[in-house]
Amino acid sequence: MKIKRFVAEDMQGALNQVKDAFGGNALILQTRRFRQGGIFGFFGKNLVEVTAAMADGDELPLQNEYTAHQIPVKAKLIPEKKEEVIQDFSLKEEIQDIKSMLGQMMLGLEASTASSSSYPKNFQLLYRTLRFGDVDEKLAHRLIKQTMESIPPSSWDDYEKVHQAVVDEIADCFPISFPISYRKGSKRKRIIALVGPTGVGKTTTIAKLAAKFSILEKKKVALVTIDTYRVAAVEQLKTYADLLAVPMETASTPKQLQEALLRNEGNDLILVDTAGRSPLDEIAMAELKSFLSVCPEIEIFLVLCATTKQADLWEIIGRFSQLPIKQLIFTKLDETLRYGVILNVVCGMRKGLAYVTTGQDVPDDIEVADPIKLAQLILQVNDNERSGRKIKATY
Repeated sequence: MKIKRFVAEDMQGALNQVKDAFGGNALILQTRRFRQGGIFGFFGKNLVEVTAAMADGDELPLQNEYTAHQIPVKAKLIPEKKEEVIQDFSLKEEIQDIKSMLGQMMLGLEASTASSSSYPKNFQLLYRTLRFGDVDEKLAHRLIKQTMESIPPSSWDDYEKVHQAVVDEIADCFPISFPISYRKGSKRKRIIALVGPTGVGKTTTIAKLAAKFSILEKKKVALVTIDTYRVAAVEQLKTYADLLAVPMETASTPKQLQEALLRNEGNDLILVDTAGRSPLDEIAMAELKSFLSVCPEIEIFLVLCATTKQADLWEIIGRFSQLPIKQLIFTKLDETLRYGVILNVVCGMRKGLAYVTTGQDVPDDIEVADPIKLAQLILQVNDNERSGRKIKATY
């Protein structure tokens, strides 16, 4: 399977590139609109990116053939992302908006400075960076104090040494995680169910994991979905399964799920997709619990979004904690510049963070969580938010 991205000034131009490269049987995986260049999202250039695929043979493993211009919504792996409409501002209004944003940033920094004034200069700077990145106040104080104890006072004036020491303290906060892995010659089977609220990207994450282990790791993978509430979600996962040439089953009752798992027990990895649940819906949560209790081998990974407000995250975690959560996955790291909520959650739950996702591309945008990389992201927030740059280089 060949996967390639095409960038053009408009959709027609991108589709023409797809057709020239892959011909009429290309499958559109993703389309998105974005702005390149500019400051704080202004003055940039509007571009269109299309990600397309072509099987190594003559045809893609789909029941019907579609051209890149005629592919229906249900055959797209990922629906086109809706972008906010950016209004035309006069130069004066744009400058005023930028000034306003900078003013709000400075107010946030000043508010956090008051509680860190007793620290030496470099520790003050890093404390403010932690708080500006949405790290919990008590946790930020604890990290700074532990860092001051871990290095000699003779090093306190060396910013690079202090910075690295804080990175190490943050990394030490992450519990040991257990991402999906197989020892050479091991016959161990893994059954992983992804749970979480609506909209966090469970189905796309399952597709990334399925592609990673079926294509890259050469493992036998099967997909099962119990998300029968959304027809589009079932069709989306079925399209992924067809493209990856892996079996997929749908289960609408706990008994059907149990039977589906038995039928696929010869596979190395079974990934179970679940319906997005409102953490406030007690009936739905009870139903989900009844599904996942049919097999003691099911490992439950809670999927959370890095853009969710901290208060909402605690509400979600509180409700889903009635399930035996084993690991965490954080998605959409590419849609925020502040990563402190991730640290707050792993410290609060004491659960391992198995994976992070940094976009919707399958299978590229998923990585085993690296505590050092995440610590560096948290401490880069100030410089990168001021410059309007998104951090993706480290992931």
